[in-house]
Amino acid sequence: MKSFLVAAPLFVLVSVLMVSCGREPDQVSKPKKATLVPAQEVKVEVRADGLAYLPGMEAPFTGDAIEVHADHQPPTVKKRIPHLNGRKHGEVTTYTPKGRIREVRKYDQGKPVSSDVYHSNGQKKIAVLLNEKDLAEGPYRRWHDNGVLESECHFDSEERFHGIEKDYDREGKLVAEYRKEHGKLVEIIFETPEMKAIRIEKETPSAAPAKP
Repeated sequence: MKSFLVAAPLFVLVSVLMVSCGREPDQVSKPKKATLVPAQEVKVEVRADGLAYLPGMEAPFTGDAIEVHADHQPPTVKKRIPHLNGRKHGEVTTYTPKGRIREVRKYDQGKPVSSDVYHSNGQKKIAVLLNEKDLAEGPYRRWHDNGVLESECHFDSEERFHGIEKDYDREGKLVAEYRKEHGKLVEIIFETPEMKAIRIEKETPSAAPAKP
């Protein structure tokens, strides 16, 4: 990889590989606020040993690597990736071009811990656990943008819904309850007419495009 330096306080585009995996999801917290984060000129490369290094350096990297939204003027931080001795450690935070937090992935000594995704207004949207295959496994929770729980279920080891799934409207009223086995719907316990219509629409194959 080629390296380059830019005089502060400009931003640096960083190429890094991403991984992810599991922790118990947090409860709903206060909305995340937008913040335009400046970056230092740091670029890392992941070598054959799986560790991150500064270009040309022999010691594994400790510090924050930064990716930027290069097409935004001025460039804004796209992703902040903390490292400890060449391994991701801490919160890998992804931002929108306007500085809002889009996702937070947590790592512990290179091992993925969790993934939390946020709505554009800062409210938490999704919280999942992730396994060693970088797939969601375990409790799954999804919230409406007003902070009310929208859906809850579990993922199996292949990131498929497995068990009881419950869906709620924006006021918190139960609108559907299903039982699924490894991604397949096996029982409709309850659903409103509106949810039934949505389910049927999703299950109906799209019509083939008309031939000219």
